[in-house]
Amino acid sequence: MPEVVSSQEERLRRACWDAALHALGTSYVFQEKAKTYKTRIRIITVLGLAVPLLLGATLAAFGQKSNLPGIALSVTAPIAIIQIVLSGVSLVYKWDDTLAYSLESLADNRILSDEYKTLAEFPPTDLINQFALIKTKDNARIAQDEKMSISAKEKRIGMHYSLWILRKECETCKVVPTSMTATKCDTCGNF
Repeated sequence: MPEVVSSQEERLRRACWDAALHALGTSYVFQEKAKTYKTRIRIITVLGLAVPLLLGATLAAFGQKSNLPGIALSVTAPIAIIQIVLSGVSLVYKWDDTLAYSLESLADNRILSDEYKTLAEFPPTDLINQFALIKTKDNARIAQDEKMSISAKEKRIGMHYSLWILRKECETCKVVPTSMTATKCDTCGNF
């Protein structure tokens, strides 16, 4: 005889799927932010190393009496200026802090999504208590994430990603995404 599922349990399971979807989408948004800031910081690092190494190697190889150090200096000076400006911007806008935060949020939201998904797929006998425990952690993470600026476009990208990965239908357009190709939906597309 099939097991009878209470309406409360069914509502909680749907809430778990919704929460898993949102946490997974948020993790994707922060994954993309982390990629962006990691790339920016690497560019600054490469520029910061390339200029002195290039000048030092040119001087060591050709000496000061050659014309090459002067040419190398005129080539590397604009690069050094760009590197200094980017380093200043990075410090002012705290790119390293944003990268660290993004990596932390990415990991936490991925874990929360997995926990919610497990509850939805394999509800324990104490589903209400388990849901409440995870929801408490999720609420704390949401409160922190809301301090970061996430655009409407990023939210749509995150929603699209989570619908695609979890193979769920969008509530608005009633489509299950099959790739990360943007659609015209204002909930899971238009990015």
